[in-house]
Amino acid sequence: MIDYAYLNARISIFAGRLLSETRLTELLNQPSSQGEDLLNDTTIDQNLIEQAWLMRMLADFQVLVRPLSGAPRELLMYWFHKWDIANLKTIVRGKIAGLKAEAISAQLLELGQLSALPIEQLLRTEDIGELLRRLEKSPYGNIARQARHLFEKDHQLYSLDAAIDRHYLLGFVQRIRVLDSKQRQHLSSLVSIMMDRFNLLWLLRYRFAYNLSAAETYYLLVPTPYLLNRNRLQRLVELNSLEEVLAHLPEPFYSLLLETDNTFSVDQRLTMKMQQLAELTLKLQSFTLAKVFAYILLREMEMRRVMAILKGKNLNLNKNIILSAASR
Repeated sequence: MIDYAYLNARISIFAGRLLSETRLTELLNQPSSQGEDLLNDTTIDQNLIEQAWLMRMLADFQVLVRPLSGAPRELLMYWFHKWDIANLKTIVRGKIAGLKAEAISAQLLELGQLSALPIEQLLRTEDIGELLRRLEKSPYGNIARQARHLFEKDHQLYSLDAAIDRHYLLGFVQRIRVLDSKQRQHLSSLVSIMMDRFNLLWLLRYRFAYNLSAAETYYLLVPTPYLLNRNRLQRLVELNSLEEVLAHLPEPFYSLLLETDNTFSVDQRLTMKMQQLAELTLKLQSFTLAKVFAYILLREMEMRRVMAILKGKNLNLNKNIILSAASR
């Protein structure tokens, strides 16, 4: 039987290491020349810092997932493969840009034994078609087949990105469904805001930034049973502006996104809401799978915020601009 007391204790310890808002502000305000902290040394390649950050997160992840089995373990292992998906999209973009294999490889994150991506084979491919055919023989075969079908239809990078993300997230939703009812209930609020955020942001971008039709946009969204379900998404994609979409959102999204007028602001507010829910989930008294997932989400957010601050400082951007970027 799983030692839930052990896992609960480990989660509490790991949660105590998350950077506070005060520490993140100090990181922004502290001159790069002060201190020996890796995070304040802007002379270090940011890819190396990102890799180091990911390896710390990977070490925590391995500790937390080891005692789990069955559907809970499968769910978390599948979620971690999002970093494989990130590497896959880096390879795709590199191939489209005509970069050499060595240049693409230098941009990839090292995931060790937890990676299921045949990276060396993919780097040796001649074009996107061959890359996706090679990928069909991997654990990501279903994603590859769907992505190849869409890419062959219009040869647009955003369509390929969308197909990869969509089918990865479909797999995640399917793994949520096979959990027992108690675990699903604990995860419900966190997974709901996460999936609704993805769908709303994709809807706004594809419909109004890429000017896709309502039908094309709806096809790229992920059907879920959450607040922005199939029926609501079908109605929302038929609207003709961001303002109309936001005006027709159900609560609590309507109030949350009141007076926002662009996709960036929508993303900021939804991300902040997701962070708040993750922090509340971590405070649950007893151990649940939701606490592990909440911690993983918060570590990922922390990593993105730190990297945004470092990149902004390297570019000598205004602090307000950096803070805005780091709040996503």
